[in-house]
Amino acid sequence: LIAVEEAGDRLSHDELLANTGLMYAAGFETTTNLIGNGLFALLTYPDQLAALRDDRSLLGSATWVLLRWDSPVQLNVRAALRDVELLGEQVRYGQLFTVLQGSANRDETVYPAADTLDVGRFLDRSTPPPLSFGWGPHHCLGASLARAEGEIVFGGLLDRFPSIELLERPTFRPSFTLRGLNSLRVKLNSE
Repeated sequence: LIAVEEAGDRLSHDELLANTGLMYAAGFETTTNLIGNGLFALLTYPDQLAALRDDRSLLGSATWVLLRWDSPVQLNVRAALRDVELLGEQVRYGQLFTVLQGSANRDETVYPAADTLDVGRFLDRSTPPPLSFGWGPHHCLGASLARAEGEIVFGGLLDRFPSIELLERPTFRPSFTLRGLNSLRVKLNSE
């Protein structure tokens, strides 16, 4: 962003500051939600937590799985950039439509047994990645960083705590767009 601003190409000083603030906020909340939602999913499916604990080579796939399972970003609004037919419907230039990423991540035609949590699902490279980070020109700039953070946190939790127990079922913050927990009460045992 700074290189673009210094070259005078696209970003004014105000745009640079606004985009930097947006990226910081967006990256913080979504990664926090990935970790909370993901840990809750693993604690809800102890067989998958055990599989991940037994085979750390699954961390990359597991992070994709957790992003697909309970995506931190559930929906986005887009505007058509040209007239186009989409799923048999005519969409006109400028028309707004909502993309339900969380729902698309559970599409049985793309993810067979979509309601099954399987930390090894993305070991098969033919499985398309989830839409949790968007796609095309709207693909999240921080996607690689967020996945790396997920792998580091989940791996670190498993390394440090041989036992992680869910103390109570959490509640989710009320939001249509971002899905995350109010809190996640767990008991961590280091022995």
